[in-house]
Amino acid sequence: MLIKPIQRLTRYHMFLSSLSKTCQDLGLLDDSTEFSLALSSILSAARHTNTMMWIGKMENCPLDLSGQGQLLKQGGVGNIFLGGSIRVRRKWSSQRSSSCQLLLFQKTLMLCKTNENLSEPNNPHLLYENHISLNQVRVRDVVADDENTFEVHKLEHLKAESTDDTKGGIVMRLKCESEDVKNEWVKAINSEVKHLRSTAKSITNQFWII
Repeated sequence: MLIKPIQRLTRYHMFLSSLSKTCQDLGLLDDSTEFSLALSSILSAARHTNTMMWIGKMENCPLDLSGQGQLLKQGGVGNIFLGGSIRVRRKWSSQRSSSCQLLLFQKTLMLCKTNENLSEPNNPHLLYENHISLNQVRVRDVVADDENTFEVHKLEHLKAESTDDTKGGIVMRLKCESEDVKNEWVKAINSEVKHLRSTAKSITNQFWII
């Protein structure tokens, strides 16, 4: 029975693992290393494929996910409800949050709610919540002295912090499990935003030269 090329990914790792071990036993260390590197690439591709298949089952998504570019980063965050929260002595009170998945594509930052999936506990059901194009993103990485929280703002609406909390241009207020995780997200988002703007600037300069 024929299988699709994508289905073969999950079978290559046993073959490559066996080749690597055999080469090591024969003293062919360079060849063993090459097969180990190939094995790592195959496992990475298989994980990415499984992740994209899971994300592809997202409910109510208004975007064509295949048109958002490569998935660069994905992980769980807490989405803090923006309506009705107030600031007390620079702390947010009456905050409600929900468990979500944050997806960073080359073109888009997307937020999804998660619901329990009894048949696949490691892959919760995804329900589209919000998104913003990266060319409109500005990140505020410290929110009310909470080192684990950052905000995603729509660029033209970013204003200096005031004593009153109004939703304004805030698209997402996200709480991470640690400051390190938050910093990783902020770095990844800012890096891709910088890359997009640099590319746009380069294209514009080429247009004017022509």
